[in-house]
Amino acid sequence: MSTSVIRVTIVSASLLLTSVASGQKASIVPLVDHHQHIVGPSAVAHVGAQIPLSPVNLPPDLARVIQAREAASGTSDVSIYMPDAQILDISEREDHWVRGVEGLKRMIEAYQPETPFIPTAYHVDGTSGYIAGVVGLKPSAPTMHFMFGLRKDDAGRWRIAVEYATVKPALEYPKPLTADKTIQVLDDAGIAKAAVLSVAYWFGDGADHGSMAAEYAKVRQENDWMASEVARFPKRLVGFCGVNPLRDYALDELRRCAKLPHIKGMKVHFANANVDVTNASHLQKLQRFFREANANRMAVAAHLWIRDRSYGARHTRIFVDSILPHAPDITVQVAHLGGAGRYAYDSVTQVFVDAVRSGDRKMNNVYFDLATVVTEAQSPETIELITRRLRELGLSRILFGADTPTGNRDDPILAWATIRRRLSLGEKELKQIATNVAPYLRE
Repeated sequence: MSTSVIRVTIVSASLLLTSVASGQKASIVPLVDHHQHIVGPSAVAHVGAQIPLSPVNLPPDLARVIQAREAASGTSDVSIYMPDAQILDISEREDHWVRGVEGLKRMIEAYQPETPFIPTAYHVDGTSGYIAGVVGLKPSAPTMHFMFGLRKDDAGRWRIAVEYATVKPALEYPKPLTADKTIQVLDDAGIAKAAVLSVAYWFGDGADHGSMAAEYAKVRQENDWMASEVARFPKRLVGFCGVNPLRDYALDELRRCAKLPHIKGMKVHFANANVDVTNASHLQKLQRFFREANANRMAVAAHLWIRDRSYGARHTRIFVDSILPHAPDITVQVAHLGGAGRYAYDSVTQVFVDAVRSGDRKMNNVYFDLATVVTEAQSPETIELITRRLRELGLSRILFGADTPTGNRDDPILAWATIRRRLSLGEKELKQIATNVAPYLRE
């Protein structure tokens, strides 16, 4: 098990126990989690199908590296490492490198004894090379990815110079995540309702998978599965269908979902869909999509971040000035406060703050969810910045969300405990966020 899971869980759990002991949990609890996910059978198969896992046979000298690394797990034996070796530590969800004997010991001690490393690729060139693969008992059910950067020591033996392992499992969803799990995490936190966002947009990930008709069939299947799960708990859950807004079938799916019971909106993920709002064609399709959502009274939950280092204020201004005008009457829920999860795009938030301050009417129905925004790993300076930005946006626009049960994220009970502890908000301000309910849940 990675140290991130160990350390963050222990910290969050201790904070939660302190909160419960002092009666805080009962005093302020969110009414709604506005950012939950479930994952259906077709989506599970889709994710698994994209992981080519074929073990390779290593040469004897490299096989000895794997054997030695497996034997080191759970111990303080760092003899397999070069003296200047470094390990990537993501134990606080903020990547940084660890060097030195004590640091290396701390990292490998966090693993279960004799953790199995299964190589799927390797290469050597003279005195350097690498081994990559998965961590787990078998390739079909890995727990993590890993890569060892290798170097020969003065005696000609291969040793690890660089080690990287993911916290996120290589196969994140070995089985469907149903609405039962959503209800469980809501009950644990004492939360009454949730918005469940379909992951059907995974199928329209911007890549060319061949038949568009086949892709759309899978999108419909996943959205229908989500709708059927939500319908099992009609008093507690509402659904958002998922779709790539650039696909030709996007409008048809929007109209179809608008007719399904308990469905209140559409989830769009700009990064997954490879959206580029600076592209005229993309912008036109997004405008058309938001216009159709408005016509069908379907809220839009939008993940605006894209996998581009240039992402920032320019993209956000286009969203505010050229996309929001096409959806004047519906709720637009900006996921993750406009970022990718952790707070790292303040220039994006600044654009929204400026629009609010100027009284821009395009912001009238725009809300922001806090899913994965506030963590234990962030510096006090970042937390203060987030606190200030929330006040500048207006606390009435801020929605609680946890972005679970998918991924390596805190369940709602821990997410809320972290928000309560870390943000410099008063009780009245926290209560404002906790009692905020998006308009699509009040209609």
